[in-house]
Amino acid sequence: MNQRGFATLEVILMVMVIGILASIAVPRFTSVTTAANTAKIQSDLSTIDTAISIYYMEKGTYPQNISDLSDYLKDIGNVKPPTGKAYINGTATDISATSYAIQQPTSGSTDEARATLDGKTSGEFTNKTKTT
Repeated sequence: MNQRGFATLEVILMVMVIGILASIAVPRFTSVTTAANTAKIQSDLSTIDTAISIYYMEKGTYPQNISDLSDYLKDIGNVKPPTGKAYINGTATDISATSYAIQQPTSGSTDEARATLDGKTSGEFTNKTKTT
């Protein structure tokens, strides 16, 4: 009788090869996802900062919260940060915030209002460690 199929040894070898390939691919996928989350946060914060500047130029005051920018940002209610990890000053960190916020300038300063996520501005979301 001539039977076709895989021998036990062949199946074990194939499972080992697949396991080795998976152990190489999974860490690379994780770092790519973290970098993508960081890029989305940077983009969102930059867009919100632009809307804050336009709001200020037109009204003479800074918006108090993100919903005040509804005339300046399309579909502002759905602008949410991604879930997972993002690079903050070069370190992959879990994102705990579920929405963006506006940081008001301190009284008497020349600072402008800025969009933030967990109290961090777009410049802090980077995969490179900052040196001072």
